[in-house]
Amino acid sequence: DVRGRLPSDRPGVVVILGDQDGKVAVVAAVNDQARARGVSANELVRAIGPLVGGKGGGKDDLAQGGGSDASGIDEALRRVPVEVARMAGA
Repeated sequence: DVRGRLPSDRPGVVVILGDQDGKVAVVAAVNDQARARGVSANELVRAIGPLVGGKGGGKDDLAQGGGSDASGIDEALRRVPVEVARMAGA
């Protein structure tokens, strides 16, 4: 649903992390414009998953994962723009 709200005329990336009962959920989605620039939801989840003690994966447009270390959520969120810039070649 969130990915559908991203503007279609410019690159868009959304990453959501949540913690419930000691389990961390990670979801990443990118629109077609972001994928055209080399950004992959799968790569994003694989890059930040270890920061929350987990892993995950999926497709280039939508990926999910999980972990068990909620203390890494802040660092994972800080890492998202770094990873997006790396993938986009910025």
